[in-house]
Amino acid sequence: MSQAEELYRELALVRGIVEGAFFSPLRALDWPAFCFNQPGLLGLEEEEAFDLFVRGALAAETVYPEAARGRAPLAWLWAMSDPEPVLAHVLASLRQDRPLLFHRLLYSLGPVRDGSLDPGEYELVEDYLAQALGGGADIRRAAAGELSTLTKRGLAAAGWESGQSDPRLTQAAREVLAKPQFEGLHNDAELLTWLTLGGGLRQVPDELAPAVLVMVWAAWCAAVVGAPPNLEMLQRLQPQLDLAAPELALYAPPDRQGGQVINTLCPYCQTNNSLRLGPQVEELNRCPHLIYVGTSDEAHLLQVLGYFELGADFKALLESYYRSPADLEMFATIVDDLYEMLSSQGRLTTAPVHCAASKGFYFLKAFFAGPPAKGDQVH
Repeated sequence: MSQAEELYRELALVRGIVEGAFFSPLRALDWPAFCFNQPGLLGLEEEEAFDLFVRGALAAETVYPEAARGRAPLAWLWAMSDPEPVLAHVLASLRQDRPLLFHRLLYSLGPVRDGSLDPGEYELVEDYLAQALGGGADIRRAAAGELSTLTKRGLAAAGWESGQSDPRLTQAAREVLAKPQFEGLHNDAELLTWLTLGGGLRQVPDELAPAVLVMVWAAWCAAVVGAPPNLEMLQRLQPQLDLAAPELALYAPPDRQGGQVINTLCPYCQTNNSLRLGPQVEELNRCPHLIYVGTSDEAHLLQVLGYFELGADFKALLESYYRSPADLEMFATIVDDLYEMLSSQGRLTTAPVHCAASKGFYFLKAFFAGPPAKGDQVH
């Protein structure tokens, strides 16, 4: 067996060990699930994860002010002694803005599934949610234990005993972690493919490569699951999380009394649409292409799709899926597919929403419907 073949065999061996983790595949966007210790937050989209980060950090500063002093907002979240009160506030604020995400997490909670909690017994929805969130699976501790065990097994398979240290090994792992390609990896599968086949271990001596693979994988996973928290690395994987406290303050929710003016430019006719918010939305200037202002949540996308000719029976079917906890994934898949189809046909597009006075509308986007291209089928 050639030296190259032997190296590939060893890399495949240690890769097989670490891929056996119960949390694999692990996505960089899964960090809120481990930070808040809720498996129902796995599988988030990028906009959802950022929204949770902003709302969570603002709530954590209020609930745990002592832990927030002198730290960055991302550290506020990882320093929470009990994430449940913070997540309860976040969920309460998501009911209108991201209703599908709210229901998806709510129905993942044991006390809600088994009906042991009566919402009518609680005056505040936050109190009900905090109670429902309690006593769940401790996935953060479980992931930390799994990570420790598989790291030891992987290093042993690579010929390194637990606790054995070598300056060359540590330095080689540090150099791999410093490569710019490391920052564009979205999950641990991409990471392992880059390490074994994509040149991530290039320039690492062959005798160190299998162990370096294990160490780099462990460092990446530890940053996501918080075992222990590595804010610098997580911010490299998710640059949008690198906010200082003054920057975060700009994302605070605006005054509910309204009065703010939001603007969005129509991509079809270039009209500047302006809406004044309040108990009643006032249209200062609106073009005929603007059909909805909301979030990327599939429950909001269903409102957008209602503008198109889907058929009453089909709409009723989608709504029935939305009302069934077991069918929420099917609902989201169908709605996303319809949205992507209309967007690819040029009949539906989005534009960012701006407000000169606040960044508190970061989660909003404007949806515009344009004329179908000639020859396109509209149904």
